[in-house]
This record gives sequence, C-alpha cells and structure tokens, in this order.
Amino acid sequence: MKNLFFMLIAGVASLFFFSCETDAVGEDGIEKVSDLSATKKMDPAVIPIKEENLFPEGIEYDQREDRFLVSSITRGTIGQVKDGIYSEFITDPDLIASIGIHIDNSRKRLLVINSHIDGSFSALAAYELSSGERLFYTDLLGLKDGPSFTNDVTVDKNGIAYVTDSYAGIIYKVDEEGNPSVFYEDEELAPSPGNAGLNGIDYDPRGYLLVSHLETNRILRIPINTPEAYSKVDIPVDMFGPDGIYLKNPNELLVVSNDGGGENAVVHTFKTKDKWKSAILKDAFPTYATFPTTVTVKKNTPYVLYSYLPILLSGGSQDEFQIVKAE
Repeated sequence: MKNLFFMLIAGVASLFFFSCETDAVGEDGIEKVSDLSATKKMDPAVIPIKEENLFPEGIEYDQREDRFLVSSITRGTIGQVKDGIYSEFITDPDLIASIGIHIDNSRKRLLVINSHIDGSFSALAAYELSSGERLFYTDLLGLKDGPSFTNDVTVDKNGIAYVTDSYAGIIYKVDEEGNPSVFYEDEELAPSPGNAGLNGIDYDPRGYLLVSHLETNRILRIPINTPEAYSKVDIPVDMFGPDGIYLKNPNELLVVSNDGGGENAVVHTFKTKDKWKSAILKDAFPTYATFPTTVTVKKNTPYVLYSYLPILLSGGSQDEFQIVKAE
C-alpha cells in the first residue's frame, strides 16, 4: 500500500481510504471483477453491493440479524447487506468517513472509526446494534500532537475498545462509557513519512492484542498487561501490506494483504500452536489486483470485502462492490 497510500495523501486528500476478487484478472486487474459480478451475481460466493461510489472499507457479519454491515469512506454511513440488498442502517451527521467497524456481541453494540486521511479528525463512535441509536462519540485527535488517522477497532472482555492510529505508533483505548486514553505508544511503531503503520486489530481472549503493521509487513502480539513486551509473530510466508485481520478463534487468524492494489493481494489463514509466538499457514485465497481491505466470518466461512480503491484514486466512478467468500 505504500505507493497508493502516498498517492492518497499527495493527490486525493479530499477523498478517503480502502478493496474486491476474481478468478480471471485482466491486465488492469479490476475490469474483470465487474464483469465477473455481472455474470455470477446469483452465485452466493459473490454478494454484490450495488451502491454507486460507496467505497466500503470495513465489514462485519451480524449473526442476530443475518446481515453484513459495511462502512463507507466517501459517505460515512453504515450500511447493511441483507438477502443481497443494500440499505442504509446508520446515518449520523458526525460520521464523515467511516473506516473500521467492530461488533461487540457481548454488549450488542457496533463500534465505528470515523477518520480522515488528512489527519484532521479521528474519533470512535458506538451504536446500539439493533436500532443504530448512538451511545457515544469520542474524539481521539486531542490525545496526541500532530495528525491522526485512526483505522481499526476491537474490544476486550471488559468492554474496553482498542483503536489503532496508522499515522503514529499509538493504540488508544476507550472505556465502555466513551472515555479515551492512550493505551500504548512506541515511536518504533510509527511509520515513515507518507506511509501507514498500525492497521488491523483484534483481541485474543488469552490476554493480548494482535495488530497488523502495514509498512513493515508484520503481525504484532501485544500483551494487554505489559504492552511494552510486544513481539513480532513469526510468520512463514511473505505478506504484502497486511490490512484487516480477524481472529476466527484463539488459534486461527485471517489476514488480508492489499499489496497496495497489486497482484499479490491475498487472504491468508494462519494457525498457531504457541499462542501466536509463531504461525503456520493453513490457506491462501488470492484476490489479485483488487485492493481487498478486510474480512469477516459468517457461519465459520470467511468473506472478504472488495472496495475498488484504485478507481477512487483515479477519479473514476464505481457502481458495484463485492463481498466474496474467501475459500
């Protein structure tokens, strides 16, 4: 994502952030995806989102309502995809660019990152999962000097939310009432200028966070009680811009690499036998040059989100996006 991310900052500051799949990719890597969805739209392995210029970045599956929830980097709204039909679920005037989202099933709420790539605002909002009613809206920009781009969020067993900042080596935490603080800060985790660092995040119930670091192609294991003792997960394959992650169970992790829009974009499935000190490759699902952003799980099956960011970057228009079964 290095080159595309730099292009975002330099040339598309008025637009926003982040993904898609195919079995047959043309030279452009994107046109064939639209063709594929048109010919296979009845295939349950490909769920189309027919909403012009939505550019979704985050996705979650809501098992109670049997629906996918998706963010929008251009609208800020939270949409729902149910029975193959898209509709708006949350329209909050404070949501300008919704990025990562996370369902807190224990508390029946949805956590939403609201952030702009120019670093001018970063916030975490929480909503009732059933009604979409807002529970809190917490500004995170004031917790640090300089620009901030909050990217993804997870929650622990106590209802504490953890938020990554891609422009700084910082993870914030926000309690159940919406009170924010800095959980951990390390300059070594900050990205170089024009790049993104900390990105996807998930919580392991054994007491630590798993976090992707996009620029350095790493997955980090961060103990909640001693975050300074974080370590790199030893992974046996190359990653290409790890973006969204999803802990399917304590010993199985899904990692989406976007490859900055390149041909090496992939969804990796890793397993562990030592609590994420190291990982074993279980599966790889290539998405090619489609800029996938993140992944969720429905009934034990992973679904990856395709957001078509290269089209947004080029100033083009896109009528359809896809949620694709990644197996």
